Amino acid sequence: MRYKRRIRFGETDPFGVAYFSFYFDLFKEALDEFLRSKNINPRDFYRNPSENYAFPIVYAEGRFFKPLKYDDEIEIEVSIEEVRKTSIVFRFDGFKGEKVCEGKIVCVCIDKNWKKREIPEIVISTLKS
Repeated sequence: MRYKRRIRFGETDPFGVAYFSFYFDLFKEALDEFLRSKNINPRDFYRNPSENYAFPIVYAEGRFFKPLKYDDEIEIEVSIEEVRKTSIVFRFDGFKGEKVCEGKIVCVCIDKNWKKREIPEIVISTLKS
């Protein structure tokens, strides 16, 4: 899935270059849209007490190759890099003509007691559809 948007003024430093922390907000935004594209409400993915699971983000990384500036349009390609027994690794590749950034977010499946649990099969099948 691809998510596209422009860099806003408040996301840039005094020189008009996007803050490094902005990329993590962008990856999270793109992840939410990826989940929606799979008919998963992000609110229910990150915290679903009725089904006794949640997916907190436990790891994030980013690499930045070219600066993004105010009003640039970026397109983020979101994919699932790996589904493990209790976690999912999401991958992000950002393009502005050429590749400008990449990153990962890892979400771990937990129960209501904050203990790791296996990912429910319905979540896996929905994400892979």
